Amino acid sequence: MKKTQIFLCVAALCLLGKPAAQAQAVVSAPVLEGTNFIQTGLQATLKALNTTANKLVNNGVVEQVLTKGFTEKNMLLAKNWYDGLMQVSNTIKTYRRVQHIFERQTAIITIYSNYIGKFKRDPNLTPVQVQGMVRGYTVLIQESASYLDDLTAIVSPLKSKMTDAERMELIDALDDKVTHQYDLVSYFTRRNMALSAQQSKAKREMQLIKELYGLAN
Repeated sequence: MKKTQIFLCVAALCLLGKPAAQAQAVVSAPVLEGTNFIQTGLQATLKALNTTANKLVNNGVVEQVLTKGFTEKNMLLAKNWYDGLMQVSNTIKTYRRVQHIFERQTAIITIYSNYIGKFKRDPNLTPVQVQGMVRGYTVLIQESASYLDDLTAIVSPLKSKMTDAERMELIDALDDKVTHQYDLVSYFTRRNMALSAQQSKAKREMQLIKELYGLAN
């Protein structure tokens, strides 16, 4: 994670990939007996991610391919989760920190989708700076998506020898990781906004000086 934070400070690489063709992700999940809050929370997460992916592609954001991949990974998790959910204990089925993991994952993508287009249109930012922002978000989102594999493993029936306490301990640790990732994305976004504000202020001050001394623009 420290490596990620260092990377965010120097990220200035080129944009990733080519524009992706518009894709409509179909969100579905098996229906459980007695729908519980985890099913409801996961369905809400998937729908939010699907909406975000389609919003980005409709706006012509080339990095939609990144969001689409994240959405598909969440849907794969849903399938794996529900395939094994009925075989784990009721304690794990209703553990609320699992829902919190889904909510944080959705929040990460939502922040990205809400701001990446604004940064790309911001006249106060240079193309190189915007490219660095894209690269930074890419690293953070890919790391966040990788945590979903851990959740699948934790709830898998293949881990049947684990006790509820052991599963919950691993889920707690995973939730902490995803929350930290969310904090990083939030910090990275605030830093990008601060950079824009700083450079906007510098432009205004330079213009005032030119007007004061009658210098040519």
